[in-house]
Amino acid sequence: MREINQAEISAVSGAGLTEFLSGVNTALPQVSATLDTTVEALAETSIIGEKIGLSYKAFGLSIAKGYLTAFSGFLTKLAA
Repeated sequence: MREINQAEISAVSGAGLTEFLSGVNTALPQVSATLDTTVEALAETSIIGEKIGLSYKAFGLSIAKGYLTAFSGFLTKLAA
């Protein structure tokens, strides 16, 4: 049985990371755009039920955007 060298370990451990990072970076602007649209709709509505629903949606999207941003930064450091 032969030993695995460092280059082989690097090749396998990073497999698919750049594609995954690309997907995260593609999703981030989409989430951001949806958040912006939701905040605009929230500002325009006067119906209390819609305000509550849009507020929950905006809150969730804001959290998702924060996680995606942090995750993208983490993956970028791993890929380097």
